[in-house]
Amino acid sequence: MAEFSLELDDEHITVRDWVHEFAVNYIRPVAHEWDEREETPWPVIQEAANAGLYSLEFKTDAVSDPQGLKLVLALEELAWGDAGICLSLMGTLLAVAGIMATGTPAQQMEWIPQCFGTAKDVKIAAFCVSEADAGSDV
Repeated sequence: MAEFSLELDDEHITVRDWVHEFAVNYIRPVAHEWDEREETPWPVIQEAANAGLYSLEFKTDAVSDPQGLKLVLALEELAWGDAGICLSLMGTLLAVAGIMATGTPAQQMEWIPQCFGTAKDVKIAAFCVSEADAGSDV
């Protein structure tokens, strides 16, 4: 196992810079508009899917980083662009986590890819939960 370090390697720097550039070009210029509209920023999600940022492949790669930094770097840069749009792009992972935690391998193989769709047919997943007498802190 590699020794843990917060030092960014070339791959981390590349991911950080790529996601930052995406935030500069596609999130920051429209963030205020989507906040005012209080709507899902589908054009931004579509651009992220086209770029490979909103995809099962990117998320799988990011969460499998041995240092655990890729996803954090991506989240930081997306949130720098706009926290609400960042959540639109990363919120599907909450539904994926539920499927990973409780689904059979067959269910995982079937449903997790469907949570993202494809670049030509983008999907987002919803996570719903009910816990009687627990308030909103599930």
